Amino acid sequence: MSEETAPRKKVSHIGVPAVFKLELACKHLNDAYGGFGCYVVGSALERPDWRDVDVVLILEDKQFRREFPNVQDFSTGLFEFDTKWLLHTVALSEWLSAQTGLPIDFKIQPQTWANERHPGTRHPHGLRFANRRRR
Repeated sequence: MSEETAPRKKVSHIGVPAVFKLELACKHLNDAYGGFGCYVVGSALERPDWRDVDVVLILEDKQFRREFPNVQDFSTGLFEFDTKWLLHTVALSEWLSAQTGLPIDFKIQPQTWANERHPGTRHPHGLRFANRRRR
């Protein structure tokens, strides 16, 4: 099959308008938390029969420590048992689901953890574009 006749690979298997709703909701999360922002990862990027939409908010390591001060060492993944982290994760998963109508699996991860443990494809969501005046 030539390049011209090969079927085009989908960027995401999340349908419209839900993906637009997700984009808008992630803008709010990115504004609130900063960091590197929200990314869609996992099966919704790979196949049409995904079970849920995995959304991860990646924070700089220092910022993650400030946000979750009881987490002593996030290199082991034990931060997923921190009460504040669990509250954020559960509440924001439900909020994103309510905003989008999608089954959302939301997590907040420190940059080092995300890069070491999850090197797969990430699609950024909630981006803001700045207008530049041409001179």
